[in-house]
Amino acid sequence: MGISPIEYRPWKGVRTAQKLRLYVIARSVVKHKLRSAGVIVLLVLGFFLVHTLSLLFIVLLPHEELEASDMNSYLGSGLFATFSMLLAAVVTSDLISEDLSNNSFVLYFSRALKIRDYLTGKAGGALFVMSLVCAFPPVLVATVSMATQTGSDYWGGAAVLGKTALVGLLVTVFFVPFGLMVSSFTKRKSYAAIGTFMSFFVLEIVAQVFSEFDRAWEVVSPIESLSFLFDWVYEGAAPYYVGEGALVGVVSAFIVIPAAVVYLRLVRQVVGR
Repeated sequence: MGISPIEYRPWKGVRTAQKLRLYVIARSVVKHKLRSAGVIVLLVLGFFLVHTLSLLFIVLLPHEELEASDMNSYLGSGLFATFSMLLAAVVTSDLISEDLSNNSFVLYFSRALKIRDYLTGKAGGALFVMSLVCAFPPVLVATVSMATQTGSDYWGGAAVLGKTALVGLLVTVFFVPFGLMVSSFTKRKSYAAIGTFMSFFVLEIVAQVFSEFDRAWEVVSPIESLSFLFDWVYEGAAPYYVGEGALVGVVSAFIVIPAAVVYLRLVRQVVGR
């Protein structure tokens, strides 16, 4: 009985566009997260505890117009940032660690997929899930406030609505790069989730200890730095003891440095596969 040789048959299909591959990765992340009981619980609790009370007050209590100070008090209390931090720790915990654990990089990068595209897809899915608590609800609260106001001046409210959209975008983006970075250092998603949350908790402790000597150290705290940023956006100025340049530097560092670290980590991982 003869042996039939295996012949190469060229594929005649149409290659998918690069952007579509990013969409597939992001969609997979979103579908997986929205099926996770832990993520669903955090989304529901976050919306209820952070946003629902403010929404009810706005609907039930008469108000002349949407005030920047009211939105700043509602979002800058610390509860909003704390829930965002906890949600980011859970959402990003397995985005890279799971791929490290099951060696999925071989499947991802066997195709014409670049590291930045892989990260963009993963981060894009995480950012969409984060926006369900961090971006859309504050804009909803501001919109409802404008719709139920008794005054006729909507221009000031429109400016506050724009600032609220900016604040929601900043908080949505703020915690994700750090969570991705921690996820790239372990193969266990539980370690990544705990590591992300504990890292921010340690920074909170450091800020509290050193602020006893100089209150400017409070900017090291992620929650306080976001609160100062809200003051700047809504009220036009950060607290007197916090330099605006230092605030921009710290917030940028929280986003840029982890993003650079996770990119370099993946470069080493893919080259050494």
